[in-house]
Amino acid sequence: MTHHMTHRRHVARTVMLVVLTPLLEKNVFKTMSVDVPLVFSMRRLIVLAFAAGMLRQIWYAGIAGWPDATLAIAIVLALPILGALERAKPEQVLDVAKTLLGRASVGGARRTGDVYDTEPSKFDDHRND
Repeated sequence: MTHHMTHRRHVARTVMLVVLTPLLEKNVFKTMSVDVPLVFSMRRLIVLAFAAGMLRQIWYAGIAGWPDATLAIAIVLALPILGALERAKPEQVLDVAKTLLGRASVGGARRTGDVYDTEPSKFDDHRND
């Protein structure tokens, strides 16, 4: 194997570790219980999936109001909030959940069809309102 190939593998391995590190489990007790070199955090993978879905939605349809903005903010803050909730008392976790659920219905929401309809409305008379 040439020095060039060894260097490429080293660079590829380093890049792979940099990309994967944020998704790895940080809890030592969870990683010690299994005999594998890398343990992925399901919580981090789920947050990444929601973030990717929300980014796609925002890219395609934009943010139409507080419900969309609140969901985007919640996804960004999900990991720090989950970490804090793990250290909180059960009563505090319930208070946070009640507050979040109470705020979920605040603000106007757009209909899904408004963004995804590709055909013009049959009620559109092409005049400015």
